[in-house]
Amino acid sequence: MDTGTAGTGKLLVVIPAFNEEAAIAEVIASVVRAVPHADVLVVDDGSRDATSE
Repeated sequence: MDTGTAGTGKLLVVIPAFNEEAAIAEVIASVVRAVPHADVLVVDDGSRDATSE
């Protein structure tokens, strides 16, 4: 599958999050451990807790 970024070394991991205050830090840490060269973008889908913090 050609993603248009083949050979550029760029990878973006997008994580949607809704009311994930208790878990999001560990999810991000797990992604960073698994793919340390990737950029991580968390999209807060209007959480009512402190997910965005």
